[in-house]
Amino acid sequence: MFGKQPLLLRILVYFLLVSGSIVFSLPFVWMVCTSVKVDRELFPEKLTIFPKTPNAIEQSPYVDREYYKDAVKESQNEYIDVFSKIIRKSGFALPEHVHQERLVREMAKGLVKRFNTILPPDVWEQGAGVVEQKAENMVNEEMLRGILENVYRRLLFGQIRIRDHNVEEEELLPGAPFVERYDVLTPETARLVETYDTGTSCALVKYDFTRGNTVRIEQTCSTTIDLRNLHRIQLYFRPDDNWHRLTCYIEKMGKLYKSVRPFYMGNFEWGILTYQEPGPEDKSNKIKTWTLIKEIAQGDSYVHDPHKIKISFELKKSSQIQAWIGKLIRNYQITLDHIPIWRYTATSLYLVILNVALSVFSCSLVAYAIARLNWPGRNFCFLLMLATMMVPWQVTMIPSFLIWKRLGAYNTLIPLWLGSAFAAPFSVFLLRQFLKGIPKDLEEAARIDGCSYFQIYWHIMLPLVKPTLAVIAIGAFLGAWNNFMGPLIYVADQRLYPLAFGLFAFGVQVGNHPALTMSGAFIMTVPIIVAFFFAQRYFIQGVTLTGIKG
Repeated sequence: MFGKQPLLLRILVYFLLVSGSIVFSLPFVWMVCTSVKVDRELFPEKLTIFPKTPNAIEQSPYVDREYYKDAVKESQNEYIDVFSKIIRKSGFALPEHVHQERLVREMAKGLVKRFNTILPPDVWEQGAGVVEQKAENMVNEEMLRGILENVYRRLLFGQIRIRDHNVEEEELLPGAPFVERYDVLTPETARLVETYDTGTSCALVKYDFTRGNTVRIEQTCSTTIDLRNLHRIQLYFRPDDNWHRLTCYIEKMGKLYKSVRPFYMGNFEWGILTYQEPGPEDKSNKIKTWTLIKEIAQGDSYVHDPHKIKISFELKKSSQIQAWIGKLIRNYQITLDHIPIWRYTATSLYLVILNVALSVFSCSLVAYAIARLNWPGRNFCFLLMLATMMVPWQVTMIPSFLIWKRLGAYNTLIPLWLGSAFAAPFSVFLLRQFLKGIPKDLEEAARIDGCSYFQIYWHIMLPLVKPTLAVIAIGAFLGAWNNFMGPLIYVADQRLYPLAFGLFAFGVQVGNHPALTMSGAFIMTVPIIVAFFFAQRYFIQGVTLTGIKG
């Protein structure tokens, strides 16, 4: 019995460690999962951690059977037929391009959910007849249209507008029916239907990927704008939440251009796709709401007329894996488009390198002077330095700001790194305790060999305190990488923002959108995880100092 106790104890310890790891990793898992969710998944009625599986349906238009999947309680299934009957009796005009019974049933689920918030519980307890009588008088066209928008998915193409660098804008083929504006080059997989949506004329794209994997639509037209001065092209469209990939091709001035990345149609609201060639705006701090197009070919077969342009859209079928890829990268692409991520990262790396180097050098040098050298007032200076740890940083924040401003360092990066040249008290204390444990014989032998104090420090002491230096370096790295208050106080120019403060500004720009904010937070967290993964051995050694290995 006693022989089994160590094994049981080890199992218990491992169980507690694994359980603790799982519990403490849940916030990180939640952050990662939230970062890839679309808007309608962010505030569900039931708490969900993992994102929903994206659609990759082969035919469109279609009825979304997932939107109201959990809207009806099991005890209310009988009311789906009741509200289906109400929808049919209302005379509400249903779209012709989808399965009618399936659409009515999904809309009925939406009505059940809606009336759960309208009718009191005692009415539901009186039975289906009473519910039908009450609801029939309350259902109106506006209510049905709102529910229809939630379950009816379709791909709509609206107008195309172009703009030059002089901000002159023009709609291509204005006034013409939309089915005549576009030519379908793949009639076996798609056709266009003239329709209206939210009171606007547009073209409904009916496609069927069971007959092929590609839909190609193009528009060739003349324009009064000189295409040599073309700035951007904008397509007004409504995606069908199907996560298929839309790529744009443009012919002008004898050249063929292609969008640098496809657009995953993971939404069902009206939007604008903007395309433009590379230019100075790409390096600015502007929110990048456009997709770049780059030249891929040129020749006589392409449109040469400076007042004529051909625009083609290629819709490619996405497999379920490709749909998942599109969903996983969508919010990260939006985040990277909204902020100059590489500028912010470069600034953060610059600050990290300076802070780590200066912290390690200054702290080790001061600790060596206090621990190994004898000079008047050494102990008093050490105690005075430790006393400064008792002063809250909020007390010194305003005086420090006034000093740096008087020195002309406001709105520069100097206050964010130069302070590391003045040793941090805790790091000095940590190093001093370790340096005092090093045998004096090593130092005396070095002096006999003719080493100066600095040579002893550099060649003898520093190699022996590497684990502690690693702890200080990691602390300096985390402090510089996560520094938020420093840039908030000293930096006003957006071009000087480090990543931590840049992501805060990004959160303000997007209205603290949960998914986009989490994607930015994950981007910032990855370098810390990587750094700790490679430095954990030194970190653990520094924390569990036991002495010098012979």
